[in-house]
Amino acid sequence: MTGNNRLWVIGSVTVMIIVLVAGWLLGAQPFLDAATKDDTERAVIEAQNVAQQAEIGRLAEENKDLAAIDSEYKGLQKSIPSSPNTAAFIQGLDGLAASTGVQVTGITVSESQAYTVPQSAEAAAVPTDTTTPSPASTETPAPTIAVGYVAATDPLITPANFVGIKVGVELKGSYQAVLTFVNGLQTGKRLVLVTGFTSTANADDQTSVSAHVDGLIFVIKQGD
Repeated sequence: MTGNNRLWVIGSVTVMIIVLVAGWLLGAQPFLDAATKDDTERAVIEAQNVAQQAEIGRLAEENKDLAAIDSEYKGLQKSIPSSPNTAAFIQGLDGLAASTGVQVTGITVSESQAYTVPQSAEAAAVPTDTTTPSPASTETPAPTIAVGYVAATDPLITPANFVGIKVGVELKGSYQAVLTFVNGLQTGKRLVLVTGFTSTANADDQTSVSAHVDGLIFVIKQGD
């Protein structure tokens, strides 16, 4: 092979290499870059999907008791409604009287009164030492003073949204039936705080008593 031919072969090989490299840069490399970009985007999307599935699982776990919570909430709404609803309360008294065998002879409903935030109170002093002093000692053991307590409060319950309504109920029936009525009054769907109870024997019927029950029903106003 002559020198010119050798140079021609070397030049041809060099041109072929240049063409291959140019083809790589102009052809294959952009496709590889696009594939790398697609892989990156796919990895990001898969990571987002994993995070979303984790969040869905967390929400599902939190909401598994939603039906029970909703049922409890509706029960609490009946216990302390957002309006006085005294007509329904009185109907409930009639039903309770019929089931306990007493007669409701009178019902009074007074005006509502705003809730008063309770103040801290000191517990009454109570003796805890019940031992009998020896004959040689005339001193009485000093009572132990119980630690003071603080009434429970909640910043969401205020005089602006929570009120009590005084109610009075006159009853007639056997003493046991009256007590059963009062127990039903305190454990019914509507929250009732019994604040007073008196009873007197009926002169014309020794088997029955006339009783008077004072109490409070409550209303909590819903926010706007």
